[in-house]
Amino acid sequence: MSLPTLNGTARLIDTPELRFSGAGKAVVRVRLAFNARRKDDSGNWVDGDTFYIDGKAFDQHAERIAESLEKGMEVVVAGRLKTDQWTTREGEKRSGPSLLLDAIGPSLRYATAQVTKAGSGGGRQAYQEARQASSREGMDDPWGASPAAQGQAGGWGGGEDPPF
Repeated sequence: MSLPTLNGTARLIDTPELRFSGAGKAVVRVRLAFNARRKDDSGNWVDGDTFYIDGKAFDQHAERIAESLEKGMEVVVAGRLKTDQWTTREGEKRSGPSLLLDAIGPSLRYATAQVTKAGSGGGRQAYQEARQASSREGMDDPWGASPAAQGQAGGWGGGEDPPF
């Protein structure tokens, strides 16, 4: 049995949240809003119901999403719906829908994009190197402190771009 699919245009309601597992596996969460916007009889735009869902992706796909997308962007999405289940701190069982992202990218309806073919490796290797360096310095979280707080100038380790 396969999972139901969802394809459509949504808006990112938060900046993609990239995290890494203890093994260095990238996981991104994107909060998506799908809404049924239409024109009424007088030609004015009217917002219909909105469907909110968390999208998730893994590995290099996750890193590329976090690197490329930001809050407020209109995106074209394709993915598989699933039900996540968890237990709260109070011991209550909860569940909710999520979307396993097969594809996501900026909508070009009201924007332009420059596409660059991504190489392999990248973020995971930089993360692991930073983690090893921080453990030598006694830090638990290499991304937890700002570059200024770590005594670095000019952003991520002296460069302009983040290491992923």
